[in-house]
Amino acid sequence: MKPIMNWDVLQSIVRPPMSDKAPSEPNWDRVAPMYNRMAEMEQPYTYNQINCLDTTPEDTVLDIGCGPGRITCALAERVKSVTAVDIYPEMLNYCSANVAARGLTNVNTRLLNWLDAEMDKNIERHDIVIASRSVGMSNIRKLNAFAKKYAVLICWANAPNIPSILNELFSGTSTREDSEQQFIYHEDRRIGYNAVWNMVYDLGADPNIRIVTDGFTKDFNSYDEAYTWLRQLQQFDDTFLPVFKKNLEPYLTQKNDGMVTFRRETKTYVLWWQPVPLGD
Repeated sequence: MKPIMNWDVLQSIVRPPMSDKAPSEPNWDRVAPMYNRMAEMEQPYTYNQINCLDTTPEDTVLDIGCGPGRITCALAERVKSVTAVDIYPEMLNYCSANVAARGLTNVNTRLLNWLDAEMDKNIERHDIVIASRSVGMSNIRKLNAFAKKYAVLICWANAPNIPSILNELFSGTSTREDSEQQFIYHEDRRIGYNAVWNMVYDLGADPNIRIVTDGFTKDFNSYDEAYTWLRQLQQFDDTFLPVFKKNLEPYLTQKNDGMVTFRRETKTYVLWWQPVPLGD
């Protein structure tokens, strides 16, 4: 049955499609160290996302565009195995390091462009297939086809994303023209995750959606330690340090024991469905 509304077209108006290769893309290997630090700070909130899913110790998981392994590591603690796929070697290096640091032995990393993935040729079907803020979100039919139990989408829920949050923290610290600026989507609530839900619905599936608290947090021994660690997310000249400290004020709190906590919260949606057979 043909959908009444073309949600794909509507969404593309406000959110350009992601791809694994495009001339205007940032160098994801170059920004891998920053994303690895952000993934470390997001780790406590990641469980809010995976707790939405009914997983078992027998499940196999495919994490598309795994990056530094934020979702991979959290799910590998609960399931039989995780295949972590990314096209960028440095992202996979961080993913492997994080897997090892957590003592996980059930993760298989694969250097692969998801756009080139072919079922049973270079990658097999998995019980749960996840695209978290990655290129996998651009083709939900393909996601559906590779999943046996659940296909899952995870993304920002009309709320600040990582580049937007970095812009807050580092506002006024340079005159740079960062190539990532183009990936700061200004969400239009009229065409947000409602469009994604409807696209899945139009596949013939019954989508589930949950909005969860997301965010980034880390404890430090002092304010100076916090400034030193956080400024490594994006380098700037020391002359801008007072500006940076001022930007951080809303997100730093000192506890009674002297520890300093950074916390910047946002929201994420988790949308999942049982895969359905599709025609050509």
